[in-house]
Amino acid sequence: MKVLLVLFASAFFINVNAQKMKEYKIEIAVKASKEKAWEVITDFENYPSWNSVLKMESNNNLIMGNKFKVTITQPNGKSSNFKAKAVSKNDFKSFSATQVVMLNCFFKATHSFIIEEVDKQNVVFIQKWELKGIIASLFRKKIFKELEIFKKMNRELKELVEQ
Repeated sequence: MKVLLVLFASAFFINVNAQKMKEYKIEIAVKASKEKAWEVITDFENYPSWNSVLKMESNNNLIMGNKFKVTITQPNGKSSNFKAKAVSKNDFKSFSATQVVMLNCFFKATHSFIIEEVDKQNVVFIQKWELKGIIASLFRKKIFKELEIFKKMNRELKELVEQ
């Protein structure tokens, strides 16, 4: 009985703490209009031609609620595949997708692509992740380290749109 009580209390404590959101954000200044940046980051079909990190398939129109396939490729060539769901879209400004593993309390990640217009020919491109759940709490540092690879994607985007 004591063992069950300890396990229940531990699970409750971890779950309560896991619900606190963890946020990770990277950004890059890009010499391009918001329209040009939007055109490139929402053209998922052409990601393989410029983006060595991320591939998104089966949601070229960013239809809210649609699930689509995501592949993340690490520098060592290893790939991770999962399904995500489009959850928000604000033309020329942002879009977001969410991945849930089992239940929200276990792991939920929302990845947002944000374009902030500085002036007509300059933007800041931001990628932001909001992580929740037990996995996010226990492995936050490791997850954040893995997300560093997206800095490469940002540089590749900058190189492409500034040509």
